[in-house]
Amino acid sequence: MIDQLLKDRATRPGLFHFLGAIQPEKLDMWLRERNLIIPPDLRHLWCETGGGDFFESETILGPFAARDLGDDVDSVNQFRWQNGMPRDWLVFHTGLGLTVVKMSSGEYVSVQEASFEVRETFGSLDDWYGGLIRKEYAPRYSLP
Repeated sequence: MIDQLLKDRATRPGLFHFLGAIQPEKLDMWLRERNLIIPPDLRHLWCETGGGDFFESETILGPFAARDLGDDVDSVNQFRWQNGMPRDWLVFHTGLGLTVVKMSSGEYVSVQEASFEVRETFGSLDDWYGGLIRKEYAPRYSLP
């Protein structure tokens, strides 16, 4: 599911500043209220971490994160949908670009911020983390 990210957090906790676990029932209610369908690995990530910042510039948006900081799922996605992002896409990560989950297929997609042009597609969060994020930061932080 999100094994490598959690291993990296255990190895270098100072690089990961997450908001804290979310009770699954609370997250499920939040998702139902918004009619959002997400893959099990993203649900697991949010339940484990609540979202937050990691490395020097990456943010996993949180369902209950601060709206005034722009780290929350609701305001970021409302803005993106109003600016042409497909309604089936849900932004969950900002930093090296935007990463969205296509809610109808469960695919993870790295997209250009301004145009929403697809840069790369991933089948799981582990694929996304390893193939995009960790690829960039592991050498810099000497992650095993």
